Amino acid sequence: MRYFKLSTLLFILLAAACNVKNTMPASETKIDESALKKIAATSYNNEAWKDVIQYYKQLTEKFPNDAESWYRIGNAYTQLNQTRFALGAYQKALAIDSSNNKILHNMGVVQLQESTRTFLDLKKQTQPNDPLHIRAQLVINAIANLFYKEFEIEMEN
Repeated sequence: MRYFKLSTLLFILLAAACNVKNTMPASETKIDESALKKIAATSYNNEAWKDVIQYYKQLTEKFPNDAESWYRIGNAYTQLNQTRFALGAYQKALAIDSSNNKILHNMGVVQLQESTRTFLDLKKQTQPNDPLHIRAQLVINAIANLFYKEFEIEMEN
């Protein structure tokens, strides 16, 4: 269903662009900002993460100081498990809007995911009797417990 809406919107915009192309110079046939924002938002709502990145990057080329676009790019990269790119997008968003709590929260979650991966690698590379192996397991358990408690709190509300 979500891809149907996105496909329909894209078809309408492309059809409109074809009609415009016949009456306007090629340099003026680009999708306008309003349509691009709608396509980007529809992609986001439909969880079409690769499209989200593509369309919001186009928006950041036009509006580099739009924290919400960078935030959504970060969220899309997070969903694609590309946490390093997500962190970069969140950092750009924070540079624009340093008081945005959504950005800070999601960035913190992604940093914990990256830390967990690092400690999992450490655990794999050490022997069970190595103090670093034991410490890695303790950190992994603490992070897992933190996430569990976060979800537990959300479920209570």
